Amino acid sequence: MFKKVVVLILIICSACQTTKIKNDNYKFSSSVVELGSIGTSKLSYNLNTFEPKALAKLENNIRVEIGVVPYNKKLNKIYKSKAKYNQNQTKVAFIDSLPIKPELVTIKILDVAGLVDEINADYNASLLKLLTDTQNLQLISSLAVSLPTDEIAKIRQADAYYLANNQYKKYTIALYKAGKKTDIIDINPETIVAYQVSSFCWTKSVKGHWNVADIVNENDRCTGITKQKISEKKNNKDLFDL
Repeated sequence: MFKKVVVLILIICSACQTTKIKNDNYKFSSSVVELGSIGTSKLSYNLNTFEPKALAKLENNIRVEIGVVPYNKKLNKIYKSKAKYNQNQTKVAFIDSLPIKPELVTIKILDVAGLVDEINADYNASLLKLLTDTQNLQLISSLAVSLPTDEIAKIRQADAYYLANNQYKKYTIALYKAGKKTDIIDINPETIVAYQVSSFCWTKSVKGHWNVADIVNENDRCTGITKQKISEKKNNKDLFDL
């Protein structure tokens, strides 16, 4: 009975620190996060925390999906609560009774296969080693951000969006229209309202090395031949020696 109560409390605490945006669950916290950053995600004392550890070097742009949704009461409350940690945070003029609401932007990694290829590339060997050695790191796969109206207008004018790594260990969002780059949006930490976390799935290469095979929502299981955790099976000789 006690265990059931503990589980129920944990579920309630987790729900208090999440919100739905476009039918997807997002977490919110005072942690500084960045789309594509890799680190440790925890729920401690009823608070979400994310501690960044690394960023993959991207030699190729990664396609992202961008959506624009109106603010609601809960999102506005979350955004205002983050202001106490940052006095420079841009104010949002949300009035629930008005028909036209301020808008929120969601940015989600779309080209998962492309990001997997980047992580497994030779130029990210140290990152892959960190992932295989720890096996507890996760990825910020989506953000909900509060952007100025002029930047939202630029997003609406574009027809494709990419996560780009044109500066050392710094990501930006590149906007394209008809195959040509039209602008760049820099996501400042103070504009972030909430985020989604994803986990890594693993598979063994023909050479016997473990590589990232997929990236899935943290609540989803790895599918097919991919594994949630790296496991090294002992051969018969090892078992005999024991």
